[in-house]
Amino acid sequence: MKTKYVALYQMFIGMMLYSLHYFLRTFSNNYQTTYIRNYLANFLVLIVCVPLFVNIQILFKVRKSEKIKLSEIVFFFFIFSILYEIICPYLLHRMTADIVDVLFYAIGGIVLYFSQKIEK
Repeated sequence: MKTKYVALYQMFIGMMLYSLHYFLRTFSNNYQTTYIRNYLANFLVLIVCVPLFVNIQILFKVRKSEKIKLSEIVFFFFIFSILYEIICPYLLHRMTADIVDVLFYAIGGIVLYFSQKIEK
């Protein structure tokens, strides 16, 4: 039986967009002042990380489901929100908590969930 991985297109598109984002952040002065510069990574984090974690589970045969459930996306949303908006700013004073980051995590999770439905 052939193993089917999930949300690969979303994950690879997210990785390509993040690579472009990182390149522009590093080398473009015009990009530094754009609104998208601040929040694109937050939008892409669930689109890249959730399929990555799920596909690792499939690879090691820990998971049999070929769909990312809404509950899993919500779980990762809370993990990222708590870790990067509460714990890290408390421990690392160079990081700041921002409710807009949480909003973009949620938007990215919604896009991931509904893009699975479109893919089929």
